[in-house]
Amino acid sequence: MLIRLFQKQDSDRIAQLFHDTVREVNIRDYSPEQVKAWAPDDLYFTNWTEDCSNNFTYVAEEEGELIGFAQLEANGHIDCFFCHKDYQRCGVGTRLYRAIEAKALELKIDRLFVEVSITARAFFKSRGFNVVKEQQVSCRGEKLTNFVMEKSLAKYLENPDRFVVATFYHFADLTDYREMRSPITDFCNRHELKGVILLAQEGINSTIAGSREGIDALLSYLRSDPRLQNLEHKETTSDVIPYNKLRVRLKKELVKFGVSGIDPSKEVGTYIDPKDWNALISDPEVIVIDTRNIYEVEFGTFKGAIDPNLDFFHEFPKYVEENLSDRKQQKIAMFCTGGIRCEKASAYMLAQGFDEVYHLKGGILKYLAEVPPEESLWEGECFVFDDRIATKG
Repeated sequence: MLIRLFQKQDSDRIAQLFHDTVREVNIRDYSPEQVKAWAPDDLYFTNWTEDCSNNFTYVAEEEGELIGFAQLEANGHIDCFFCHKDYQRCGVGTRLYRAIEAKALELKIDRLFVEVSITARAFFKSRGFNVVKEQQVSCRGEKLTNFVMEKSLAKYLENPDRFVVATFYHFADLTDYREMRSPITDFCNRHELKGVILLAQEGINSTIAGSREGIDALLSYLRSDPRLQNLEHKETTSDVIPYNKLRVRLKKELVKFGVSGIDPSKEVGTYIDPKDWNALISDPEVIVIDTRNIYEVEFGTFKGAIDPNLDFFHEFPKYVEENLSDRKQQKIAMFCTGGIRCEKASAYMLAQGFDEVYHLKGGILKYLAEVPPEESLWEGECFVFDDRIATKG
């Protein structure tokens, strides 16, 4: 499931989702006349593009299908909050709410409030909201019951201990990766860590969040394995923990690439430290390629970088074959969020006979952390795969 910010092309699907949810989900708590007044036959009874653009509107996607949306106003008011009729009780609302709360804390909003339907009251109560009052509201000639609910965020804003979010990967020959799953899971649970850890024979890849002590303990534990002793990590902090559970998964590949015989633990392109990256990509003779997926690029990228328009990373070899096969003597500079995709991409390109392949060490996240904003060539925000949605450039 992908949680992202609203785009103008989402308007039609949002209009339809709103209509179908009210008509087919809220009908269990309201009369047919009430739901028809609430969600009229005219899907465009309101200007969805304008309404969604004027607020912080988040949408949930699953395999390209829009399955939920929610809005936060600058004063802390949560407006529309709807999940697709076929995706009820599937975690969509939870993910949308966590994105809303994270944005509210980023904006230093100390109180969230909402007018919820009878149908949604239990959901918001389970997220810490209290009922202020029950009320009757008029809607196109019908009276509907809803509840004003609110939640204080003051304690989160006052808490000086922010969560640490650690991102790391390391290519190594982990022949026993299946056996590693259980002890790593137990260790993370003991230290109350949340996030995702991927294990494969080719290595480990993770974004994990928790206390300072918990993150330090996990990194020490992993580096005690000689095969992972050189594991490097990057850190950011968050006012809220950006994951609600721990998942330790076994994978065939850390990132799906679909090309056999590529081993980044043996050969990769030349690493470029963040402090040297600007000079490299400012060279007009260098081809700069963003190896991320198209929806990530839309949040932000480096000035002048080529967007290969990838829906999936495993499409990258085809892009190289169709667009770069006659440019093997030119310098190629690549970047991605944390660096892992560039490891595979650079290993692949070297195997295809490219002479000079470079990639940003530590990825965009390390660049944003180390390069002063006034010197940065990054434009926009950086998409991240958790409930923070994006980090600032």
